[in-house]
Amino acid sequence: MIGQRRFAMAPWGELSVLAGLWLAILAYVVPRLMISPVSKLLGGGPEYADIGTAFAKAAAVAEYADLRLAQAIPGAPFSDPPEMLGSVVAARVAWVLAIVSAGLFITAAIVASRQRIGAFARYTGLSQFDIDRLWVPGLAVAVVYLLIGAYLRLIDASGIDALKGEPLVLTATSRDGVALALYGVTTVLAAPFGEEVFYRGFVFGGFANWGFWPAAATSSAIFALSHLDASTLVPFTLVGITLCWLYWRSGSLWDAIAFHSMFNLLSFILLLARN
Repeated sequence: MIGQRRFAMAPWGELSVLAGLWLAILAYVVPRLMISPVSKLLGGGPEYADIGTAFAKAAAVAEYADLRLAQAIPGAPFSDPPEMLGSVVAARVAWVLAIVSAGLFITAAIVASRQRIGAFARYTGLSQFDIDRLWVPGLAVAVVYLLIGAYLRLIDASGIDALKGEPLVLTATSRDGVALALYGVTTVLAAPFGEEVFYRGFVFGGFANWGFWPAAATSSAIFALSHLDASTLVPFTLVGITLCWLYWRSGSLWDAIAFHSMFNLLSFILLLARN
């Protein structure tokens, strides 16, 4: 295929990828740990999401009621009630730090590859952009969305609770226009660019000498596991393999970035429609 002939094997290998994965863990963990203290510093609460579903809220209220009854002794101090609503300030901080995290993922890829920015861009095809190819990732988004929808229906029918995802609780974000806009920027722009540079350009590129399928399966499994959600393991592995194929086919990360951005945009629109 033409795309395969244009795909440039990366000069970094498995050891560089391993080092990059450790840097990526820091790029994820450090900003996440900063959400609560930064929010408190700005006068907000510690959590950027609500406590959970209506059932989770009811359980928290019942637990607090039991605790107050146990403390109903003259002179005994009462515990503070549980905070069930996420802080708008924390939501703003969370999405700003998520954008920072995406930038750190890109930095981790470039540092671990030991390439200059220009050389890294050439190896990953970021210096090539062809708008005429965008119909391919667009079509791929439609196909993959249908496949994931069929998979989710199958899981619902199977009754396997471990593979059923919890609904995304973003009510604190949806209550604030600034937080919602930051979430949109994170989802549609920052995350697709940062994750594609790292997981496809750097990780898949570093494993590409194994051949397409071993490199795609390994890098996609790492991509899926990084989301820390058992319910998304199969769908995100499928998404990851599709992204690897788009990159492998064209020799340019822009195809994978376009898919990721369109996929997330569709999810973002559906999220707005539900809230």
